[in-house]
Amino acid sequence: MKLRILLFATVLASLAALSSCKEEKQPASPGGSDGNSLVIAENGKSSFKIVYPQTLSLHVTNFVRDIERATGASLSKETIRKDNASAHEIIVGQSPLRTESDKVLDGIDHGFLIKVRGEKVVIAGTDPAWTVLALEYFAGKLAGNAAYCSNGTFKLPLDYAYTDNEKDPQLIARLLGEGRRFDLAPVEVGKCPVQAGLNVAQGAASDGEYIYFCMKGGEESSTHNSNVAVFKYSLDPFQFVAMSKIFNGHHANDMTFDTRNNRALVIHGTGGAKLITAIDASMKGDPELITTDLGIGGITYNAKRNIYGITQGGSKFQTADAGFKMIDNFGRDDGMKSSYTAQGMGSDDSYVYFPMSPNSNSPEKVNILVTYTWDGKYVGNLKIPLTLESESMFYANGEYYVNFYNNGAVLYRVYPDLQYKLQNK
Repeated sequence: MKLRILLFATVLASLAALSSCKEEKQPASPGGSDGNSLVIAENGKSSFKIVYPQTLSLHVTNFVRDIERATGASLSKETIRKDNASAHEIIVGQSPLRTESDKVLDGIDHGFLIKVRGEKVVIAGTDPAWTVLALEYFAGKLAGNAAYCSNGTFKLPLDYAYTDNEKDPQLIARLLGEGRRFDLAPVEVGKCPVQAGLNVAQGAASDGEYIYFCMKGGEESSTHNSNVAVFKYSLDPFQFVAMSKIFNGHHANDMTFDTRNNRALVIHGTGGAKLITAIDASMKGDPELITTDLGIGGITYNAKRNIYGITQGGSKFQTADAGFKMIDNFGRDDGMKSSYTAQGMGSDDSYVYFPMSPNSNSPEKVNILVTYTWDGKYVGNLKIPLTLESESMFYANGEYYVNFYNNGAVLYRVYPDLQYKLQNK
């Protein structure tokens, strides 16, 4: 009898031991495929880690906060490295450090991609602004959508993919139209150096495929009867193509590109305020001199409306028809003339941008784009954190560019320096 009792006690002890082992081996935090979906969070837990470039650190911190609010689960995060890959990741940005993310944006012109790849999710944009928009979309449209996230369970179909791919996004205009506030981040594209004795950068323009730089000889501030030429560069890759004949372009304040007539238009400005020189895009033939009734210091062309925007001395904003006859005279009431130096102008379909460079009266040593609607309404100023003297700006092939003077012309692409914020839509 004692032996039976001892054996029974031993069996009970063994069962208890097995039971306690099972209790110690708690199920791992939710993550990975359940056969149909990728489970990112469940019951307030997640095994997913967010990996990202250091430059997006603040955005990711706020993104994690919003994911936790939506799911109840706090995801870990780390800057991306080659040696810190894990099974379940949300990869932010296109990166060669992860095969799932490398070259994932190939074929996307301007925009972002969100895609489930195996047991990982890729969130990437064609530049930092688009990546921020992708994070906002993920947090708002996916984690904030009951179709994907409800009762603490957040999962995506294994074949989930969403792409925002646009050839003509006019992103700055889009964001301004949404009432967002932002500065602009500059990225150098290339240089048009001093050549043929022409050393001062002035206007710049584009037909979408090529860039046209206007360069003049002499001192920037004092010579108003100058040798001037237009230099043509391909945009991608950035390289020299051709040079126009040299002509007298006075101060050559600004330029734009007339796509309907396939010609670059150089505004003479100071010394010849009612003169324009037209250069055929082929760079062949003689420059054509055009006389107008309007005093012009800066110009931009709106191909959609077939009208020109015109400025002069930081105090004028007019529109003119294809024959340079005035349509509207809006003036300028932005008050920037006293504290920044007026330059040329540029535009997209919705807004007109007046680049102004800092001077001794400027409250901040930055460049600004003073922004108006095409109907003459002042919108605000977009800051560019550069102290170089800006000359002109243009929109081309889905991107915005500003031309600066620095021992020749230096072209920068500028994009919205967005701060991540979940949009209420």
